[in-house]
Amino acid sequence: MAQSSWRRTTAVALVVGLIAAACGGSESSESPAGGLTTDPVTLTVQIYNAGGQAELEYRQAQGADFTALHPNVTIEIVQSSEYIDALLPQVVAGTAGDVLWTDTDTGFTQFAVAGAFEPLDSFIQADGYDLSPYPEALLKSFQLDGSQMVMPNSVLPFNFVYYNKDIFKAAGVAEPTSDWTIAEFVDAARKTTDKSKKRFGVSLAWTEQYVAWMRMYGCELSNDDSAATEYTYNGAGCAESLQTLDDLSREAVMNWEPGAKFGGLSAADSAGEQNFSAGNVAMLISGTWEAPAIIANSAGAFEWDAVSVPVEGNGKIQGAASGFGVSASSQNKAWAWEYVKFLTDIEGQKRDAIAGYNSSPISVVLDDVYCKTDLLPLSKCEITKIGNAHIALEPAKGEWSPGFWDVVSAGFEEAFTATKQYDWQEHLDALVEQSTAAAPLQ
Repeated sequence: MAQSSWRRTTAVALVVGLIAAACGGSESSESPAGGLTTDPVTLTVQIYNAGGQAELEYRQAQGADFTALHPNVTIEIVQSSEYIDALLPQVVAGTAGDVLWTDTDTGFTQFAVAGAFEPLDSFIQADGYDLSPYPEALLKSFQLDGSQMVMPNSVLPFNFVYYNKDIFKAAGVAEPTSDWTIAEFVDAARKTTDKSKKRFGVSLAWTEQYVAWMRMYGCELSNDDSAATEYTYNGAGCAESLQTLDDLSREAVMNWEPGAKFGGLSAADSAGEQNFSAGNVAMLISGTWEAPAIIANSAGAFEWDAVSVPVEGNGKIQGAASGFGVSASSQNKAWAWEYVKFLTDIEGQKRDAIAGYNSSPISVVLDDVYCKTDLLPLSKCEITKIGNAHIALEPAKGEWSPGFWDVVSAGFEEAFTATKQYDWQEHLDALVEQSTAAAPLQ
């Protein structure tokens, strides 16, 4: 996952948009009744790629498996690390691909209100598709005005702390366990930092993961995760969390893009997983999807494992739910629905679990497959269950992105890169006022 913002950079938007426009929709292969035909079909599947080359190859292999079952259908994968900025203009222009990945933390609400998705209700009803294995609350996270827009395939708690055992041993620091405290976590980060070797104690997998850091301290972003009416990210634990993050950044303990001027790596060199896999970071905070890339990119150069981020008191774990939907602009909606089912049904989620990607919201997949695989880290089941038990999702509201993200992205960047440290409580109070003025929560 790129260290630069996964929401705000626009440099690749035009390029990805042109690719999608060129290959996004072949002529309709649906019968007049809306069913499937055997005419040649190319489905473009647009994904946010969190796992780098390893995940891209996995998704391409998935597509090949679908083609083996349906030889008239070719799957083309279009990936982007700046997903909202790349895809949203295509949605507005009607040039998006046939099948669209989304998650609650990366633009589902924005996409849905912009008309990105074809409602799935008629497909579900026509197939008699069984929704009972999916948690009802999770299904509702991907609804708009009561219509199912996306089928969930994963819950994604951002609570995996991958750690380099060799660095911990060399620094004389005991290996962490999932019942550690925030103080122990921060202390380990400082003690495993070695400035002479340009080695950092901890890294965030992407810049805006500061929200996961805030949640860890019990900071509530709004007064209600599901039906927010008020911004509250200036409340208990919020200023403390950001002050600590700012301190670690200025001490060159935290490796992330805003800390480059204080001894951290530059934006071009600061990708979290790649730096961890290269042995330059003692700990990486991210999600389960990083494991296959770490296995491939570290190539056995060091021993590593994972634990959960600390969960203390009112602390929560920031996370997201992901899924796939049929694009409203697809000319092959019936086949797109078939591919959505292929990716998100129990068997599809089992394939993801076996490969080490995502953690299923369906209990039988989690318990019978994901938790039993011998793929590293062996602690993944424990960490995932801790994450699921404490997970907090962003409010599914159209106002949330302009009210929260547009305000804090600029406001936090300003503070984290300022020569003199800000008073974080004062700064958050001012930002909350800006949020409320920019996009009042209804």
